[in-house]
Amino acid sequence: MPLETWLPPLTTSMIVVSGVALASGWVAIWRRKRELHHRLMLTATIFAALFLVLYVTRFLLLGAKPFEGQGVWRVVYFGILIPHSILAIAVAPAALAAILWAYRRDFRRHRRLGRWLVPAWLFVAATGWIIYWMLYKMF
Repeated sequence: MPLETWLPPLTTSMIVVSGVALASGWVAIWRRKRELHHRLMLTATIFAALFLVLYVTRFLLLGAKPFEGQGVWRVVYFGILIPHSILAIAVAPAALAAILWAYRRDFRRHRRLGRWLVPAWLFVAATGWIIYWMLYKMF
């Protein structure tokens, strides 16, 4: 089976798993289940890192896939892609800072960052799936 058949859905599944773990971790901390929160957030981070490695590998091996839609769909696609890309760039170092602050037990800073980081990361995960669908399934 050629790479372009199985690598894009595998890559996208990594960020979806990351998003599910992230949302579950957020619920866990609201329920005061700190150990579960810790494990789920590390799972989210690991799957996001796997996504990044696979995404870069896919890009290097296959190049960028151009969007084939026209008209309003092209506007919608780039309207999703641009904020997705900007937030994805911001989420990575912010997630590392949140992990570092939790490790150092600086929960005040960890919580303050997490309040915007979790929604931004969930947006990136959800729009990543939408972008995949628009690139590989819609047209």
